Amino acid sequence: MNIFRKQLQGKSGARLSGALIVLAVAASHAAAADFPTRPIRFVVPFAAGGTSDIIGRILSARMQEGLGQSLVVDNRGGAGGSIGTDIVAKANADGYTLVLGSNGTHAIVPYLYKSLPYDPIKDFTPVSMVVVTPTLLAATPDLPVKTVKDLITLARAKPGALAYGSSGVGSTTHIAGEMLATMAGIQLNHVPYKSASAAYPDVFSGRVALIFDTVLSMMQHIKAERVRPLAVTNPARTYTLPNVPTMSEAGVPGYAMTLWIAIYAPAGTPAPVVAKLNREVQRALSLPDVREQMTLQGAEVAVGSPADLLAATQSDLKKMGELVKTAKIVPQ
Repeated sequence: MNIFRKQLQGKSGARLSGALIVLAVAASHAAAADFPTRPIRFVVPFAAGGTSDIIGRILSARMQEGLGQSLVVDNRGGAGGSIGTDIVAKANADGYTLVLGSNGTHAIVPYLYKSLPYDPIKDFTPVSMVVVTPTLLAATPDLPVKTVKDLITLARAKPGALAYGSSGVGSTTHIAGEMLATMAGIQLNHVPYKSASAAYPDVFSGRVALIFDTVLSMMQHIKAERVRPLAVTNPARTYTLPNVPTMSEAGVPGYAMTLWIAIYAPAGTPAPVVAKLNREVQRALSLPDVREQMTLQGAEVAVGSPADLLAATQSDLKKMGELVKTAKIVPQ
């Protein structure tokens, strides 16, 4: 009798648990159907005017058309993007707080700070890849070099005398410079700024000889002849600057460094909400005018599923760890 009663209780408990799961799933789908009902906070973890900011504003303007709610861009720069990224890691997992991250915030920064406040995998739900954009090495016009080989020769003649600006310690542009120094066997002096845009006045004046930045941010300065492009860090040449060689072509064989930008939500964000956001990202990036804007600025649209972004994050996390170790960058 007691055994029979326990079996009934077990079956009742199982039915209750099953019913609760069904109700929870139904509630989640209902919430996704209504989502969003208020503005979405879109954190860009870098300063205004940079590549992430430009991409974020182009994308948010078109996403809000489909979602029916504003995506409010919130620039929270600092510490290689980790400050703004951490805000999202600790936000409510409801889809109303997103971050425009990158392989900088999710694959490089974790190796550069001993006490990073977030885990790049466990604390986030991937939403979608957005774009891939090449990084460019450029020199101040007064520097007596026209090619990367010229630069290497000069740097070997004057060890440590040449400085390069980046968008901060731990940024992809910082790693790009350290890769060049390591692979070419030269000494360069790294000068970090709060953003790449903050470095340009010193580059224009010649106080800093070199700068690594994305084609997207640097294009206006190239057109104005305020900087001289030397090489792109991508494995292949970029559409917008077809005459600029890759770093590998220019004299550093095997060099390749690509920046990708993507959207993440806090860990635990309901799958239906994530799926809706992913669809809207893909819809916005499929618009001809948006794709044209991205292409003209040197960015390549690279949308995919949340699973695709997770795989890319995990892969780059491993790759960047090896690069940071090779470059002998010490965590702060």
